[in-house]
Amino acid sequence: MNKLIKKTLLLVPLVKKYVDSSHKIRTNLLENQKCLKELNSLIMASRSPGLFDSNEDFLTERLLAHPVKDPMPSITLVSECATEKPNSVAIADRLIRSYHKALEDEEHSSLKRDGEDLWTGLIRNELPELLETIDRKDPEKLAKYLREFGQSFVWFGGITSCVDGYNRNLDPQHVAVTYLDKIICLAEYLGILGFENPESGPWGDNLHVDINDLIFKIEKEIGIEVSPPLGIIHTDGVKAGKGLFHYRHINSLYSAIQIAKLSQQNGPICEFGGGLGMTAMYARRFGIMDYTILDLPITCLLAGHYLLHAVGEDQVSLYGETLSDDAIKILPYWECLSIPDKSVELTVNQDSLPEISDNLINEYLKQIKRITKKYFLSINHECFYPRTVFNFVKSSNGYEAVSRSKCWVREGYIEEVYRIK
Repeated sequence: MNKLIKKTLLLVPLVKKYVDSSHKIRTNLLENQKCLKELNSLIMASRSPGLFDSNEDFLTERLLAHPVKDPMPSITLVSECATEKPNSVAIADRLIRSYHKALEDEEHSSLKRDGEDLWTGLIRNELPELLETIDRKDPEKLAKYLREFGQSFVWFGGITSCVDGYNRNLDPQHVAVTYLDKIICLAEYLGILGFENPESGPWGDNLHVDINDLIFKIEKEIGIEVSPPLGIIHTDGVKAGKGLFHYRHINSLYSAIQIAKLSQQNGPICEFGGGLGMTAMYARRFGIMDYTILDLPITCLLAGHYLLHAVGEDQVSLYGETLSDDAIKILPYWECLSIPDKSVELTVNQDSLPEISDNLINEYLKQIKRITKKYFLSINHECFYPRTVFNFVKSSNGYEAVSRSKCWVREGYIEEVYRIK
């Protein structure tokens, strides 16, 4: 088409309008392509370019201590189901008897919960089938229930080792990266890996180390085997060394390391709110045999199930049974009143104190001062500020702050050590 014809056609209003519109579209397209190219360059230079495909991925990044380079670390999420054990029914029978004795005695205890705290409501609303099974006093059914418990996602955490509310983006590779991130944090804490530096670098390299070699070095550094027992409860985790690691295994291992450092005489230790008892299990591998867990009766049952299988039936004492000094003792929370003065070297609380009622917090701090000879270790969040361990302890006499720092393996958690005056 020659220039004259083009010029003539442009005199037609509809043709001119069409040409102008096409030109505008082409110009906008080129500008958009340029913007997309610039944005892509920014993303590739950002903190975690290997992580992002959608807005949901910010839910993963906020959990990480390390940036995720492109490509993503070659780590996958693996599941291991619980298996039937020959002693599971006998253990369930012990758990039922201990639980019902605790319920009977709770009514007569002078230490009571004031109102409904987070965990009271959670257990009532989320675990009705478990409570019904225990009420029937059927050990075979309870053993089956506990074997199948925690096979799928739960929004809360602390009493399972499946994918839980810690992860909001449930893409399996994203979950695996968050678990890997904790192992890397532990290795940096131990000095096995250099602590990455966003100012001068390196930055983003540690997530790509050989994870199997890293677990070997961790075990060599701390002198214990770190692989958790499997087959007791359903476990989702990352394969590393000989083990399968859920993020709570790493949290618990780290806590046990701190306990072992503060408790030079290997105990006795008392933990207020022990969850499944994973910290007690790892502490035992460090040689701390005299360990007491104080918790709600239902949580004591779940911890009993885990620990009786994990460390042995004769290595755990339940409420109502003969208590042994060289066993892990799992007792209802009000039994702190029965612990003799200055009989515990170190008391511990993690991931629970800010989540219970004020009257229990104040009473626990009073009892901790009474029973403890040396230190109180707290690893807790401050989501309910000003209801924090720091502020509760500050208003309670008899504690001297030794240290307050970010926890190495838990983003958003504060690790505090107090000396008992």
